Amino acid sequence: MRYSYLHIEKYIADKITSLCEKRDISKYRLSQLSGISQSSLGRIMAQENLPSLITLEKICTALGVTLSQFFQEDNLENLTEKQKEVLGIWKNLSTNEQETVMSMLRGLRK
Repeated sequence: MRYSYLHIEKYIADKITSLCEKRDISKYRLSQLSGISQSSLGRIMAQENLPSLITLEKICTALGVTLSQFFQEDNLENLTEKQKEVLGIWKNLSTNEQETVMSMLRGLRK
């Protein structure tokens, strides 16, 4: 994926918002977890500032993703319809819900 400089701020803000929502993490909690001030996060989210690589890495760590995962496009072309359905459901689960599902799946393997 190629990003133009004008679109990267929007992509980053949207991706952080999406990951926060999926993980049920407030912007205040993200600030605590990442060690980045609320005002700095606010400027990033308002697309006023482009975060440095170090800042973005701290945000990614707090959200439980790598930098690579943060910028990775969803490549669903090689998946079956059932696999796509599972991924669609998974993406909309909170972190706690994902942990519950993983526990259930591990139980099924035994």
